[in-house]
Amino acid sequence: MDSLYPQPGMRAEFAATGIAEALIARSWQRSVDRYRLDPGRREAPRVLSASALRDHLAPMQPVLELARGALQRLFEQVRDAGYVVLMTDADGVAVCMMHEPRQDRELRHAGLYRGSAWQEPTEGTCAVALSVLEKVALTVHHAEHFRAVNRSLTCSAAPVLAPDGRVLAVIDASALSSPDDKRSQHLVLQMVRQAARLVEDAWFLQSYADQWVLKIGSQQSLVEVATDALLAVDGDGRVLAGNAGFLAASGLQAAALAGQPLHEVLGVDLPTLCAAGGEPGQAALRLQLPAQSRPSYGLLRPPRAAVRRVAAPPAAPPASAPLHPALAALAGADAAMRAHARRGQRLLDKGVNLLLQGESGTGKEAFAKALHAASARRDGPFVAINCAAIPESLIESELFGYSAGAFTGAARHGARGRIAQAQHGTLFLDEIGDMPLALQTRLLRVLAEREVHALGAREATALDAQVICASHRDLLELAERGQFRLDLYYRIQGVSLRLPALRERDDRQALVDRVLAEEAALLRLDAPPIDADARGLLDAHGWPGNLRELRNAMRALLAMGEGGSIGRDLVEAAIRPRAARADLPAPLQRSAHDGFALAEQARALREALQDCRGNVSEAARRLGIGRATMYRRMQRLGVAPPQRLFDPGQSDM
Repeated sequence: MDSLYPQPGMRAEFAATGIAEALIARSWQRSVDRYRLDPGRREAPRVLSASALRDHLAPMQPVLELARGALQRLFEQVRDAGYVVLMTDADGVAVCMMHEPRQDRELRHAGLYRGSAWQEPTEGTCAVALSVLEKVALTVHHAEHFRAVNRSLTCSAAPVLAPDGRVLAVIDASALSSPDDKRSQHLVLQMVRQAARLVEDAWFLQSYADQWVLKIGSQQSLVEVATDALLAVDGDGRVLAGNAGFLAASGLQAAALAGQPLHEVLGVDLPTLCAAGGEPGQAALRLQLPAQSRPSYGLLRPPRAAVRRVAAPPAAPPASAPLHPALAALAGADAAMRAHARRGQRLLDKGVNLLLQGESGTGKEAFAKALHAASARRDGPFVAINCAAIPESLIESELFGYSAGAFTGAARHGARGRIAQAQHGTLFLDEIGDMPLALQTRLLRVLAEREVHALGAREATALDAQVICASHRDLLELAERGQFRLDLYYRIQGVSLRLPALRERDDRQALVDRVLAEEAALLRLDAPPIDADARGLLDAHGWPGNLRELRNAMRALLAMGEGGSIGRDLVEAAIRPRAARADLPAPLQRSAHDGFALAEQARALREALQDCRGNVSEAARRLGIGRATMYRRMQRLGVAPPQRLFDPGQSDM
């Protein structure tokens, strides 16, 4: 290892037993063995272009909004000593910088600049990279930096962690010159650590604004303003998460903590805490943390809605608002649907983004329209965009619009994008899981900044719209595969509602009657009665296409009927009952991660295409799914397009 340290005395410093020194030594080893870096390379750290930096800035806006005050305070503390303050994202890219303008040129040359990328594979050992990798606060001082060009710097960095342990950001204070003794940086590191903790706690409190949060401190009279730990608890008294301070003080792991009853963690339940505190000026309750011998004190902060109720004049609690007729009609008599409808109605006009999930055909767009009708924006536009149906080459101009002359062939006066058309109304983004990654970045920026920047336009347009997204796919699974941005998922999933499949609904029989009556009314017919045997077949059917398939089946029954009752023979002709057909395309009822084999899904698609002589639209109708969904599944399962199975000249229409 001697060859790793180009300067005298370094080995002795790294041989110290401190954690930071051990982490730095391992980073040096990786820089040599894994990344094959040359410590003598003289180029300054890479600084991203303005366009590349925008991709890092957009998802960081919520964190930056919370952090700006803490960063300004830190800068005021260290500015006179010649330090600059940086905040980077989890990739080590500086998205915010505070410095004296007179140092601008010198700092840029040293890589201390907004857009600079401090990553171990390119820079080797440095404070920001180590803080991201190891999730610890530490100082990398002078020759501890791997690259010679950075060895005049001293850098103290601390991570800002999300409640789930992810690195949200890194706060760093760096100086171009400083005393040789690393101990001179101890106070700066403490200031940086304190700033990161302030931002971390602010993020935690914002993330759980609608839940009970227990503030814990060592001084009973100062808990409200000097908090050592935070614990989020739901209304049933189960722990949702603890911040880093609580995990350290309790000796518990985040995964083991989540879901635990509060009384098992702290020996006190939620009603006791509610009775003891929560009002301004109330005394904190004595607590005993599992890993501490000395007592702590806790003060309960009620959910945001409860705060509003406390602040209001005393009055009798209002009765629950009745469901809006549009939502009530959609929910029917199914308990799960009515619960979703009530929850969605409560969230309307609160600035909360909604994510609707469920299988294809469960009525996600109809549910979004009903929410729009029940909202204060009901007189505004409802703009629905199917992210899977717009060609990728057109999706950017279609969604964001463009100004006059933005590109060759652009309309003379430009065009207003679909997102901007939802102004003062509701924007419904269907099948958002199929949006290209490049467009996900732009959408994230729109949702974070609440403004739309059309192609070629100099100024952005403010956006005032309720945003509702929908997908039949598992977005977290897509994010794990790198096909969907995790930060976009957390932005659109303010609250997630999973609409039940038709086979899961309690009111299937009532839905059959209602849809049959609606379709009969369109044909100006009286809805015919359904025989008991026929009704049994309809109830036993798996309905892989859900409500869409149900409506198509009712149309077919009315078309084939001759004015009498609907019997078993008509139902068997209109649908493929589960009990009568062993080859029912069951894999289309649920996604593969629910246990259905991909091979079976592919077989069902091929059989439908064979039966329809390669006509994709007809095959999709037969399976009870949309044409766009049919194409997506063909592509995902490797089913050959119809032109490879049949006559290439055959029309799909």
